[in-house]
Amino acid sequence: MEFIDSDEDSFEEEIENLPILMDNIDDENYNAVEIIGANINGIQRIQHIKVINYIESIVRNYIETDFTMHFRLSREVAYDLIGRFEISQIYMDLQVFAGYEPMTAEKHMLCFLWFVGHQTASYRDVADRFGISISALHKLITRVTCFLVSLSARIIRLPTVQEREVTKQFYLGTKGFPGVVGAIDGTHIRIDRPSEDKDSYINRKQYFSIHMQGVVDHNKKIIDICVGYPGSVHDARVFRESIISTKLEDFCGDDGYILGDTAYPCLKHLLVPYKDRGHMTRAQVKFNQKLSSCRVVVENAFGSLKQRFRQLYYMKLKNIVRLIEIIVACCVLHNLANANDLQLFEPPINDEDPDDEVQIVPNANVDENVANDSDDGKLLRDELCRQFAMRN
Repeated sequence: MEFIDSDEDSFEEEIENLPILMDNIDDENYNAVEIIGANINGIQRIQHIKVINYIESIVRNYIETDFTMHFRLSREVAYDLIGRFEISQIYMDLQVFAGYEPMTAEKHMLCFLWFVGHQTASYRDVADRFGISISALHKLITRVTCFLVSLSARIIRLPTVQEREVTKQFYLGTKGFPGVVGAIDGTHIRIDRPSEDKDSYINRKQYFSIHMQGVVDHNKKIIDICVGYPGSVHDARVFRESIISTKLEDFCGDDGYILGDTAYPCLKHLLVPYKDRGHMTRAQVKFNQKLSSCRVVVENAFGSLKQRFRQLYYMKLKNIVRLIEIIVACCVLHNLANANDLQLFEPPINDEDPDDEVQIVPNANVDENVANDSDDGKLLRDELCRQFAMRN
């Protein structure tokens, strides 16, 4: 698992100008029903209604399906994470201040899950729902994000030899395709227009984005990610510069490979379809169809990830480094989640419409990187193509 840092170091616009007073005071003990902005220079004060004891009075009474629908994980998984977070160094380092206890681990985790799980959840909406201030929510999200990223090495990992064999047997038994240990693809996380180097973030679909490369197994679990390249960077270049490209042989073993689309090179341990230049044979068409039926699992995994954690449809944070870390945190949660929960969530949406402001900006920076096939990869693909053709 890897993610690419950015030079972007600005803070979220909602937070950067807020004074922080009595930084460690527990917001649970701040029982005001509304936060009132001062009337300065004749400007009318703004009132925000806060929900009091939302967790204690409402959340704990949710039936299982309602809990999962709101917090995107089962109660069992969510409270297991709460228990882990409570004994983590990140949470234990919170200091008692002026006699007040820090916010509970439960409130930390549930606030974070609500935020990433709801597309329209702003900092203000989440803070009011859980009865805390925006500045407290900002710190809370930072702590939980750091905690989840710290779990990524154990949750997002390459499979063991035994796990790899299970994936191989799945694809051989269900698709008749031998040797498959995973599928690779790239997806884009829509973002607001960055303040620096904005053109490099414009992708082929003409919107600003962060690129995320993922490898998944047959269960749609993410086993490797590389996230952080600007949206204009081609899939082939991201792959070439990612760690997984140097570890394919160790990952796949002597007779295994992952499957990709035509954006990737055809290699001994990475098989891709034949490119359609208008004269494909019937056997090649059949090979492409069989490969596509296996590779679609990675597209489904990305779709499930965004459908569950809907902030990933459009992340409006200004701090690129923080944004990348939250993407990684969501991938950790995806691997812990129950795939059968998806039926409880809102349907997926099309998140690839062009940005209006991009349409008038010529995109000269889209990386037209060309993937270079290897002879070993092409020979293996031709042999599999021949074997598939002989079965009929």
